[in-house]
Amino acid sequence: MINEKIDHHFNELSPIDFNIFDAASLYQKLQKEKPDHAKAQALHDYVSGIKEQIESLLNEEDEQLKITYDFLSQEEQQDYLEFLKTLETEINKFLRN
Repeated sequence: MINEKIDHHFNELSPIDFNIFDAASLYQKLQKEKPDHAKAQALHDYVSGIKEQIESLLNEEDEQLKITYDFLSQEEQQDYLEFLKTLETEINKFLRN
């Protein structure tokens, strides 16, 4: 379950503010707001970077990431990864169009 901790973490440095509790998809938000390619690419890079960190965390590849993400339980980490995968797919769809 995505919660306030994940929402805060995601939006803290995101180039596009995205309310994860909103029922609308990120793709729909991007279609509506029409950010320029550079901003959409920056969002893609941001999401990809966090996704790589969470994957590394779940694979126990980096001890420092355990400290960085100790505010999330393992279940929340897995939920966050699924959320990021969905966002990455939606951003890729927007960038292709």
